[in-house]
Amino acid sequence: MKHDILAIDIGGSKYMTGLLNEEGGIYAANRCACTPGSGEKVMAGIIAAARLLLEKNPDYRPDCIGVTIPGLADPKMGYWVEASFSGINNIPVAAILSKEFGIPVYIDNDAQACALAERLFGACRGVGDFLYLTVSNGIGGAIFAKDSLYYGAFGNAGELGHITVVENGRPCKCGKSGCLEMYAAGPGIVRNYMELGGCGTTEKREVDAKYIAGLAAKEDPLAVETFKLEGYYLGKAIAGACNLINPRYVIIGGGVSLAFAVYEKYLLENIRRFIYRSANKELKIMPSAFGYNGGLLGAAAVAVCGRCKKFGWGTF
Repeated sequence: MKHDILAIDIGGSKYMTGLLNEEGGIYAANRCACTPGSGEKVMAGIIAAARLLLEKNPDYRPDCIGVTIPGLADPKMGYWVEASFSGINNIPVAAILSKEFGIPVYIDNDAQACALAERLFGACRGVGDFLYLTVSNGIGGAIFAKDSLYYGAFGNAGELGHITVVENGRPCKCGKSGCLEMYAAGPGIVRNYMELGGCGTTEKREVDAKYIAGLAAKEDPLAVETFKLEGYYLGKAIAGACNLINPRYVIIGGGVSLAFAVYEKYLLENIRRFIYRSANKELKIMPSAFGYNGGLLGAAAVAVCGRCKKFGWGTF
C-alpha cells in the first residue's frame, strides 16, 4: 500500500513543508522564513504553510505527518521541549498537528531525524554505528549504535553543540559558556570572522556563514582563518565523541555542511590531532548528500520509523 507523508522541518531561521513518499522521494516542498515569536505563532505559520502545500497538490493525500524539532524533543509524548536559541518550550506539537489535520503525527529532534534519514535513504544504509552532526544556526548530534538510535537515560543524547570547546568562552543560552554551538554554528562563524577583523555587513547584504565560505573559497585571508577555526572547533568535538562511541562513519549535515570543501582539510587535521588514532583507524567522515533537503527527509524518516517502530525509534 502506498503511503504519502507530510513532512515538516522546523529550523532556527526557516521551516520547510513537503510531500514525500516512504522511499524519500520529494513530490513538492516549500520553504518559509521563520520570524521570531512564541511557539504558538511559529505553529500557526507552519499550519498555514502546510495547508497551502496540500491545497496546491490535491492528488497527494498524506496519511501521517513527520516533524523535526530544533533543540530538545520528547518523541514519546510529542512535545517540543526546548529550543535554547529561541526560548520556545513545552509545545505539544504532535497534538496540535494531529487535531488540525486528523492524521497521526510523529516528531523527533532534528539531528536524530536526519540520522534516521541517513540510515534509511543516505550514506549509512547498511551501517549500524555512526555519528550524525548537524551544523546550521545551531549544532545538534545523534548517535546510531548497534543499528538503533541511542537516546540516553533521559532522551537527550547527542547534544554535541553543548560540548565545551573554549573554557570561560562565549555565554550560551543553554546556561553555560564556551559551547561548540557558540563558535562553530552559523552565527558563531560570523562572530569569529568579525573578531578576526572582518566586516559584518557589505553594501549589498548582511554577512553570513555562506558569504564567508564563498570568500574562503576565493582564498580571502580572513575567511580562510575563520574556517581554520571551524575545522579546529568541530574537529575537537568530533574527535572527543569518536573516542567515546567509536563509530564507523561521521556524517555532517545542515547548511554549513554545504561548505565542507572549504574546511575539510582543517577538520581532518584537528580530528587526527585529538582522536585516539589506533582505536579509530577506519573512521570515515563525509558531508551529507541531502543538502537543504536533509530536514525534510529526516521528517519523512521519523514518520516511517514511528509507524513501524523501525531501528528502535522512540524507545528509551
